[in-house]
Amino acid sequence: MEKMNAEVFLTVARLGSFRKAADVLGYTQAGVSYIIGAMEEEVGLALFIRERAGVKLSPEGKALLPQIKELAKWESQFKQKIDELNGLEKGSVRVQIFDSISIHWMPGILRDFKDDYPGINLELISEEDNLEAERRVMKGEVDCGFFWTKVNPKIETIPLMEENLMAVIPPEHPLASEETFPVEKLGDYPYIAMKYDSHTGIDEIFLSHGLEPNSVFRMDNDFAAMAMVSKNLGYCIMPELLLQDVPYDVYCLEFDEPQKRTISIGTNSLKSCSKACQKFIEYTRNWVARNVE
Repeated sequence: MEKMNAEVFLTVARLGSFRKAADVLGYTQAGVSYIIGAMEEEVGLALFIRERAGVKLSPEGKALLPQIKELAKWESQFKQKIDELNGLEKGSVRVQIFDSISIHWMPGILRDFKDDYPGINLELISEEDNLEAERRVMKGEVDCGFFWTKVNPKIETIPLMEENLMAVIPPEHPLASEETFPVEKLGDYPYIAMKYDSHTGIDEIFLSHGLEPNSVFRMDNDFAAMAMVSKNLGYCIMPELLLQDVPYDVYCLEFDEPQKRTISIGTNSLKSCSKACQKFIEYTRNWVARNVE
């Protein structure tokens, strides 16, 4: 069906707006509207419901969503195979990242990689939820991704770094003069939880010690949480990598019983993933080995 455009369909479905999809994809809004209209004409169904605030999938569009995701995956694999046959001068790699990686690692990794392979396009997709990150890799929605904590055994991973989890406290905190934060006191002070604590190894600290967090807020942005800490609204737990060059007036304490987690990079198959993906993983390992203590 030559008028089917899986990328445009999925972007509109995800963003709920022709205009936002056009901005992301580099089209005009009229161009996106035309493509969706042509798809609807091709299948003889209304795929989206137009509303004043945007668009949403119609029942028929929802029913076709799994097949269109498969179509997008197949198109990506087909393109990658063509790129492989052309060598590493062309190609694309979809890489799943999270905040601390995007801030502290990706600029250096990208610079090294793009210097040697300027023709390979790298698409960076941010995801803080480790379970969702695993799902995307296993479904082939991304080529590889960065992970922490325990990873689904269906994903082949390479460990990159072990990092500390640290307590982030305000200068006025009763423990501000201490060298470490006692794990046994985790439930004694107001705690600013993060939306994905259960999927990042942080909730496990409380659970493994039989403690209940005294949660006062639940945030979905790391730096917003640290800003709240700086105003003495509670403490939070953050990974060491993210805490480099913190722009807020906070103290970062290790725990008296060190709490650690491992950052890794993984894909469905280290042997059968695309040559471009293999090369990106190789460059990532080399960059981390050179630059991370």
